Amino acid sequence: MVDQDWDDDTEYHQAAGRAWVMVAIASCCSLLTLGLVALAVFGVGVFMALAEALSR
Repeated sequence: MVDQDWDDDTEYHQAAGRAWVMVAIASCCSLLTLGLVALAVFGVGVFMALAEALSR
């Protein structure tokens, strides 16, 4: 890791705050992606059950 030459604590706290914001955004995107995958799997299951029921 590159050693930073922080002038004062203000710059450090701003950088740390930006890092936490990025972690929060990445976590939300990951959860959204997992939710969409789960919804797609569930939707395919429902579609297959519906198609089977209608084909009888």
